[in-house]
Amino acid sequence: MRRNFHYIQSLWVPAMAYVAVGLGGWWGLLPWVVVFGVVALIEAFLPENTDNSHDEDKALPAGILWMHWVAHLGLLGYWLWQFYRGAYQPWEAILSSLAVGFSAGASGIVVAHEMLHRKGRLWQAGAKSLLAAAGNPYFYVTHVRMHHRYVGTELDYSSARRGESFYAFLARTVPGQLRWAWRAEKERLTKQSRSPLSFRNYVLQHAAGTLLGVSLFAGIGGLWGASAFLLQALVANFLLEYVNYIEHYGLARRIEEPIRPWHSWESNKYFSRFFLVDLSRHADHHLHGAKSYHTLNALERAPRLPTGYAGMIYLALIPPLWRRVMDKRLPAVPA
Repeated sequence: MRRNFHYIQSLWVPAMAYVAVGLGGWWGLLPWVVVFGVVALIEAFLPENTDNSHDEDKALPAGILWMHWVAHLGLLGYWLWQFYRGAYQPWEAILSSLAVGFSAGASGIVVAHEMLHRKGRLWQAGAKSLLAAAGNPYFYVTHVRMHHRYVGTELDYSSARRGESFYAFLARTVPGQLRWAWRAEKERLTKQSRSPLSFRNYVLQHAAGTLLGVSLFAGIGGLWGASAFLLQALVANFLLEYVNYIEHYGLARRIEEPIRPWHSWESNKYFSRFFLVDLSRHADHHLHGAKSYHTLNALERAPRLPTGYAGMIYLALIPPLWRRVMDKRLPAVPA
């Protein structure tokens, strides 16, 4: 099978959320059980898939991204309809938000990340709408302007430091990125002789989009509807920062030093690659930020995670175990 067709499997992520939203009840745990249970177990035994051959066709990879965009915004509409028809008990509303939040993080934000690296207003609008729906006001500003520029340095809030637990990283990265994004937008707009309170401020744009979502769910689903929408946003951004944590933990770089393959962890496990449109080939992405996901390569000098993205969460949630496994894997800095 051609490489491009493997990425269609990424649509299983929103598909599981549709099932959960439609059936209600304990089905809200479906994507969590499948990914962090079944997939994590399988990937622990799968070999690395380091084949770098790729297809020249760009239409299917681009189309898959827009399929995700339609699927995720459609999921939110379907979810809102379920609240309208009174399909959920309060506990079911909360469980359904776990499924929607999983899709928002593993489909919505992942695809927004790919879109914001592409040129063109349509791609940028797609990224913005997905990030607003996922309740993230800072990623659009910080990812390229901060993270890609300062990855691995003390100036990057998205790079986890050696010895830093996932919990300490969460407490540092989210407020740090929010402050950085606001300062960056204030500086950009000041240079244009505009107020930082202008709606041209990307932070305010995304916050307004999120507020619109909360308002819609509150108006139709009441308190539980609003609470469910906010919880899905928290879940989505938890997954985002979990991925940030495992992608750069302990890989330090001096500000003046060029970005090298050893400044990003990568995984070539099958599901990590194709469920997340090759986000896990992260070293090549940082070397070539504008490169489309379907052309990213496995790099020999990039440090490898011990398992796939799904399985790494068990280490991340237990800091002593994380340090025991990961610190000894940190590569020596090449001369």
